Amino acid sequence: MVKWVFLCLLGLFSGNMAAQGIVRDSLGKWDNEPPAVVKFRRTPAYQILKSGVPLLLSSALAVTVDDPIFRARNQHLSKFSSEFDNYLQYAPLAAVFGMKLAGVEGRSTWGEMLTADVISAATMAGIVNGLKYTVKRKRPDSSKRNSFPSGHTATAFMAATMLYKEYGEISPWIGVGAYTSSTLVAVGRMMNNRHWMSDVLAGAGIGIMSTELGYFLSDLIFKKKTVKEILGSSTDYTEVHSSLDYSVGYSCLFPSVFRVNDKSTRAYGGVNTGISGGYYLKNGWGVGLQAHILSANLTGGQGVVGCTSFSVGPGYTKLLLPRLFWNSEVAIGYVDLLYNQESMHKGVSGTVGTSLIGQMTPTSALRLYADYMYTSCPLFESGKNLNYVSIGVAISALF
Repeated sequence: MVKWVFLCLLGLFSGNMAAQGIVRDSLGKWDNEPPAVVKFRRTPAYQILKSGVPLLLSSALAVTVDDPIFRARNQHLSKFSSEFDNYLQYAPLAAVFGMKLAGVEGRSTWGEMLTADVISAATMAGIVNGLKYTVKRKRPDSSKRNSFPSGHTATAFMAATMLYKEYGEISPWIGVGAYTSSTLVAVGRMMNNRHWMSDVLAGAGIGIMSTELGYFLSDLIFKKKTVKEILGSSTDYTEVHSSLDYSVGYSCLFPSVFRVNDKSTRAYGGVNTGISGGYYLKNGWGVGLQAHILSANLTGGQGVVGCTSFSVGPGYTKLLLPRLFWNSEVAIGYVDLLYNQESMHKGVSGTVGTSLIGQMTPTSALRLYADYMYTSCPLFESGKNLNYVSIGVAISALF
């Protein structure tokens, strides 16, 4: 298990190195790539999502091993306690301002950098705190119910990405140092028994994407990129695209009232996050893959109920107006019902969904969706199976 934790954290570090391009010189050029792939790599949507989405997907998968990692930590590091992570999270940010004050020329002027940093920090704080006080996940040390996602890790990776974007061109070692320190913060949060593995993976993804979005918007504000360049006026906005999506939504569970351990409880609405993708032909027909996590708090101090699901099925997309599309999908798959992070039942699921897709740029879109999922998993002592309705929003990378 210790080896597994090491490999996961090594993946957190090295995967982000590769995604950001820091190790590209040592690995060689990506030769012989199709022009469409090269074009997609240069789009704003790819730059914003390229590192964050894999980390968020890893977070979803890591939920299934959070408890074994927790037990391994308690077995080998039960006495560990340190505050280094409280300070190290700010080290890349201190380096950015220190180099700027020293007159080292970077990517941005003071105004551009401060604008990007403020947008990044506001975005990161809004997402992290919104999830913390909605999901209300209990920390491994049982101190509070604000574990997911890790705010320290989000701050550290946000700051590391700021340093890399400002000064990464000077030397690849700047990026290596920035992401090494942020990975150590993630390790520290787990060693201090303050966060689960899935918490720090999600925090890292949120931190990176917040900074990418901050710099993207700063470039627009200071006209380093024009709206015309991003929107691409010559693009055909009536064409059906394939996509990769990251979604956040609100779910209502049914039945909403049931019994747990002979006590009546109610499951209020929960947070539903997921990664999905679809490959669509020009005629509108295609196939989609989905991976989702649902988490909902129970009343009466009964804990948290949730489920993870993976499904696949056909879909159809229809043009309504230029830039506006309607999509519908059906899917079947696997679902795991969880209670306080422990697997209770495994079964199959069936999902029907519909969404409106607004294409913002040639390679990005916003999607408003509504889904209904039925599962074969019995919901505790209710005598009924879990099913739920979800509504939410997704950001989509189009290709």
